[in-house]
Amino acid sequence: MIEFAEVEAAVQAAIRTGDGSAIRLLGHGEVSIVLGWPTAAPQRAVKRVPPFRSVGVAQQYIAVCERNFEILRSAGVAIWPTDLHTFRRADDSVVVYHSQPIADANQIGSNVLRGAAPTDSHPLLDAIVRATAAVVSPAVGFDVQVANWLWDGQVATQIDFTSPFLLNEAGDDLLFETSGFLREYPFAVRGYLRRELLKTIVRFTTPEGAIGDMVANLHKEGLQQWVAPALRAAQTQLGVVIDPQVPLAMYAADRKLMPLALRLRKAQRAWMRATRRRYDGLLPERTTYERVA
Repeated sequence: MIEFAEVEAAVQAAIRTGDGSAIRLLGHGEVSIVLGWPTAAPQRAVKRVPPFRSVGVAQQYIAVCERNFEILRSAGVAIWPTDLHTFRRADDSVVVYHSQPIADANQIGSNVLRGAAPTDSHPLLDAIVRATAAVVSPAVGFDVQVANWLWDGQVATQIDFTSPFLLNEAGDDLLFETSGFLREYPFAVRGYLRRELLKTIVRFTTPEGAIGDMVANLHKEGLQQWVAPALRAAQTQLGVVIDPQVPLAMYAADRKLMPLALRLRKAQRAWMRATRRRYDGLLPERTTYERVA
């Protein structure tokens, strides 16, 4: 049983001191960091969501996550066991943690493809394409990049749920409050980043956009040998034809935006420290776009 007060205390100490030796980093994306807990001998993967301003707002986010689970299950998508926990802090703000069994790194989709001999197709890519078509709609986005899946040779299992892309009926806003995420950035750029976030999320609401983003992430992961098989799977199974230049342009744009976003978060952290205020984000040293030469 995890005591999330202990997890939050360790995270706050790492944020405050800049010393992460008391926590175990398992990995990170562009939004969340994955910690192994307990640190000495990790048994669970813990993902921390930026704090919500109240219990009610946190519960709204949890309800959207639960709805997202229902949508995925109804579409026949396998889901990695995930529990959601809340920790209420002294100022009544609430941190939500996602807790999961630690997955076998060899089964993470990007590692599976990295270790496989290039061929004209791969069953993981076929499974991702089928799952995408079953889930996406104008109100439901799905981030299907290969790093978000486990592959055991038979079943593709989705593992990343911290950012449920469920939109309102108009398709122009998320169903949960994003101010906690945006507070990690300087105030002057929050409006711009919110607009860019929504543009990106809309990308995930169609098979063309979601699969195109998955292909863009193959470029990011250094898995260009799987780009043609992924595009072929989309065309063969769904009749979706994606110009190879489209995901390449997505990758080029994200490769500029994501490092810039991290620099802005670091600048906000430095300013808040200088003015003796609490910065609530635990930041990676670099983005996933900076790990591949």
